[in-house]
Amino acid sequence: MTLEENGTTDPAPEVAAPAREEPVPGPGGGSVRFEVRHRIDPDEWQAIADASPAATFFHTPAWFSVFTRSDPAARIATKVFRFEDGQTAVFPMLARRRLGGLLVKTESGPAVCYGGWISADPLTPDHARAIARWVQRASGDLLWRVNPFDPLASVLDPFATIQDSTEVLDLRSFPDETSLRAHFRHSTRKQINKGCRAGFTARVAETWEAWEAYYRIYAARLEQWESASSRYSLAFFRALFEAQGPRARLWVVEKDDRIVGGNVNFYQGQHCVEWHAAYDSEFFSFGVRDFLVDRIIQDARARGFTWYDFNPSGGHEGSRRFKQTFGTTARPSNLILLRRGLYRLESARRMARAVRGLGKPRAAGPADEATAAQD
Repeated sequence: MTLEENGTTDPAPEVAAPAREEPVPGPGGGSVRFEVRHRIDPDEWQAIADASPAATFFHTPAWFSVFTRSDPAARIATKVFRFEDGQTAVFPMLARRRLGGLLVKTESGPAVCYGGWISADPLTPDHARAIARWVQRASGDLLWRVNPFDPLASVLDPFATIQDSTEVLDLRSFPDETSLRAHFRHSTRKQINKGCRAGFTARVAETWEAWEAYYRIYAARLEQWESASSRYSLAFFRALFEAQGPRARLWVVEKDDRIVGGNVNFYQGQHCVEWHAAYDSEFFSFGVRDFLVDRIIQDARARGFTWYDFNPSGGHEGSRRFKQTFGTTARPSNLILLRRGLYRLESARRMARAVRGLGKPRAAGPADEATAAQD
């Protein structure tokens, strides 16, 4: 079944034949010719993600389906690029309609997460530039966070609008649990030991009741934060729960059988990434967040993952500092933003605030408070 047939994206174009693109010049004076298809079977999409070394969970159909299930204005608009030299790339995209379709916002990927192409074939800089130029021309409004794990990411530097980065651990450097923990800062190891003495336990949540308990903690924290980078509904978490499995996990930390916090982590290929975290502030002084993150990192290393990715911090300087206490390395993850037509008029001031905000600290979130608790 194609995604179109499943009702999660627009119907197929009236013309069945794919759109033939004009040659795109390469730096050596040659050209790259390709066609764009607007349909893809989710199984084919996932298979290409599984075969793509650079793919993350944010490039998979499961992630996109969470948004279409929880937002009736969202549709999947993923494209398939087939080049004349035989290479194929999938470019995951989500479109959100506003004002009866007068405004269409395109995201790759949703929630300001990693987007861009994935491919089972080795792509060249010419392929990458051709895709980027086509996407820019075809999108009236575009939000695209560059995938820091793609070997061609630097090709997109001239297209970048906002400079940003993520914090990453290379788990291949650590042969065992002891060597990995020794890599953390002394203050972080102290917090982990505090959590052990406090009697915290960690597990993967398997029931909706556990997810609801986590959401209640998140909702309570939202009431205390003056400005959060984003806000997600219970319906969104329900859709995420229904998509859970080996690729999407809610890790919870408990004290006396009570859930006091958690992390939502995603897994794809060699990549494990944190996406969401919320903790009861009553337990920050006991090292609750450090305790759980250590357990999740150790699990990822034991299961053979290469990367533990803390995800970009959205302008929260305290959050970035917290991640760095685990001995991370920064990787560029810039944003490509386009505003055209009505969307440019509707969102000019909002976009200016967003651009400024990504370069400044914001109100404290859970990781900021966790950092303050251990200082």
